[in-house]
Amino acid sequence: MEERITYLMADQDKKALTLIFDNYGSLLLNVIMRVIKDRMMAEDVLQQVLIKVWNHSNTFDSNKGSIFTWLVTISRNAAIDKTRTKDFRLTQESERSVELVNITERKIAEDPIEKMYVDQLVNQLPEEQKKLISMSFFEGYSHREISDSLDMPLGTVKTRIRLAINHLRGVI
Repeated sequence: MEERITYLMADQDKKALTLIFDNYGSLLLNVIMRVIKDRMMAEDVLQQVLIKVWNHSNTFDSNKGSIFTWLVTISRNAAIDKTRTKDFRLTQESERSVELVNITERKIAEDPIEKMYVDQLVNQLPEEQKKLISMSFFEGYSHREISDSLDMPLGTVKTRIRLAINHLRGVI
């Protein structure tokens, strides 16, 4: 199989990508998912890997290793590169914030003193941040929905929510 893929890549035949995906796609996705835990993001990285493989197929040298090793190396490097992007970091921060809020909501439901404490923390925020935190975490709006609802740029919404969360983390 590797010889066929190598031959098709050398001829710039698109069947090579189909064979790579069919034979190695799930393995490469697993390599990526070890670095990036989010499946949708990992699938996006796999797609980028396949494009990179296609664009750099002429760099594969069978004397240096197998096609599988080459594909795994590209996949792992692409996953690591993704973790260094601002998009990835913001996604991770949002997920951690949602976890924090979920834990807080469970405690609030169980303990009225905790509810009072959280209310006091949120009330320390500037009014604009308080509104955004409320809409995002307690009312379940997405950042895009908040942006549309308040006629505020999406970047501003994200920045103000991040500032509020950072403030709350510093206080807790």
